[in-house]
Amino acid sequence: MKFLIIGDLHGAMPKIKIKDFDAIIAPGDFCSDKGIRGAYAKAYKEYIKTHDMSKEWWDYCGKIKAKQLAISSINMGRNILKFLDSFNKPVYLVPGNWDWTKGSKTKWHFMNQDFWNKYIMKGHKNIIDIHKKIIDIGEFAFIGYGICNGPELLRYRHYGRFPKKKHEKSQKALKKLLAEYNTLFKKAKKPVIFISHNVPYKILDLIKDKKSVMHGYHYGSLLARRMVMKHKPLLCIGGHMHENYGKKVLGKTTVINSGFGADVNTLVEIKNNKLRIRFIK
Repeated sequence: MKFLIIGDLHGAMPKIKIKDFDAIIAPGDFCSDKGIRGAYAKAYKEYIKTHDMSKEWWDYCGKIKAKQLAISSINMGRNILKFLDSFNKPVYLVPGNWDWTKGSKTKWHFMNQDFWNKYIMKGHKNIIDIHKKIIDIGEFAFIGYGICNGPELLRYRHYGRFPKKKHEKSQKALKKLLAEYNTLFKKAKKPVIFISHNVPYKILDLIKDKKSVMHGYHYGSLLARRMVMKHKPLLCIGGHMHENYGKKVLGKTTVINSGFGADVNTLVEIKNNKLRIRFIK
C-alpha cells in the first residue's frame, strides 16, 4: 500500500504533489493559529511563571476578538478536511492540539464546545478519525493518539516547582492512558501503524526555536515512546514538533515526523512489511 502523509498545516491548504497513493495519513493540527498563538504564548509564559491558570489566552486579546479568531481557525480546519475528502481516498487522522476538541472546562461557555466532532469533522465521507481507536485497514491495524502537545508528566515539561497534587494528577492521567493504549495494542492482530499527533519523547522532538521558552528541551510524547518500545509497531507517524521533519528508528519501529506546512509531502510504500519512504518539500 502507498500512503501519502501530510504534516501540521495550521490553516494552510496542503499542496498534494504525489498523485499515486491509496490513502492519506494526517497527524493533526489542521486549524489555524493565526492571531491566537501570540496571545496563547503570553498566557503560557504567565502559567510557567506563576503556575496560575486563571488567565486564558482570550483574556489577552478580549473575547470579541478571540471569538472571531476561533471561528476563522475552525473554518480553515474544516475547509482543509473538505479538500482532503475530495480526493475520494480514505483519510486516516487524529486531531492535534489546535483542532478545537473538547478539553478542560473554562469559565467561557463558547470555548467549552466540541467544535472538532460537531462541526469540523461533520459530513466528510472519506475522513476517518482514529483517536483512541484501532481499525483494520487491509493488511495493517491502525491505532491513533491525538491532541498531545508535550510530555504527559509534569516533571518532564520543565515548568519548575509544582505542588505535589498536580504531579500526582498528571501521573494518574498518564497511567489511565497507558492502560487504554496497552489494551488497544493487544487487540492488534496485524502489523500496526501508529498515528500520534506528537512524536515519541526524545525522537525528532528537540525544540530548536530560540524564541521558545522551551528551547533546547525534548517535548515529545511519553505515551508514544512507551507504546513504540513495548509493542513495536511497524511504523509510527507523528508531527507537532515542526522543526524535525524526517525519520529515525526507535527500537524496531520507524518513526516519521511529518513536518510542517503546505509544501511538505511524505510517501510511504509498504510491501511485505518493508518500508520505502520519500520526503518531498
